[in-house]
Amino acid sequence: MIHEASESMICRAIRLAARAMAADRLDMSVSGLENIPGDGPVLLLARHCHYLFDGVVLLVSVPRPIHIMVAVDWVKSSYARRLLTLATTMARWPSVVRSDAPRAWFGQDRYQRTALRDSVELLAEGRLLVVFPEGYPNIDRHYTPKTRPEEMLPFKAGFAAIAVAAEKRLGARVPIVPAGFRYTKARRWTAELNIGEPVYVADFGSRRSLIEGMEQRIAELSGLSAAGRPPRSGSVPLHPGPRVPRRARASLLSTAHKAPFLRHSRMRSDLLRSGWARGRPAQAAL
Repeated sequence: MIHEASESMICRAIRLAARAMAADRLDMSVSGLENIPGDGPVLLLARHCHYLFDGVVLLVSVPRPIHIMVAVDWVKSSYARRLLTLATTMARWPSVVRSDAPRAWFGQDRYQRTALRDSVELLAEGRLLVVFPEGYPNIDRHYTPKTRPEEMLPFKAGFAAIAVAAEKRLGARVPIVPAGFRYTKARRWTAELNIGEPVYVADFGSRRSLIEGMEQRIAELSGLSAAGRPPRSGSVPLHPGPRVPRRARASLLSTAHKAPFLRHSRMRSDLLRSGWARGRPAQAAL
């Protein structure tokens, strides 16, 4: 009971901080909120555009409490890393280390197992879990492999492993809700969030077709063409058996978002690092 009260207080504090940041820095346009079930488990998949604002927009606009999978591999200081891990644990936001992170990491297997376990547990409790299957945003103060504002990385398979494991745990279907982001910049940032209708694991014949289907739908919701991304080949069974394969668990490492309530930035730094300096076209979508 005390733990639940503490978690509720933390979630309210995070949401209040997100609202304050949105009021100060963002204009928002949101459509499709009716596609998010009002209760029960939901796995929400979103395009990852901005390392900070994506989480802020979701925290402000989604009417029910959310839990965001976050990456901790960008933190250089061991002390700061422990602090971040503690904060995400208190908020019950699964934390991961991406397999293709630019720095060597120890304990990746531990993060993989814990992230999968925590994600499935949240869904089993009827929570809403947010995953960014690309793993990296278009705008990041640290490292991102993306080089173009409209670029969208191929999705990692971690979300499919989570969905399959959660459905097995619950003995019921888990809605997978796609969401597309894009941003424009004039005097302030304007974030556009479009949420699509839910789909289910059973709607697809294989894990690969599920991943490709979600890539295409989220690209459409983001105002992007699905063309131009590297083709995929092969098919992976959706139901691998009682254990999730090691390779599937490893893909969890690239599904995370950096916790918005723990990141601080200056807008001019963001713009310069992402190539959005003053004088650039203001209406190009990320």
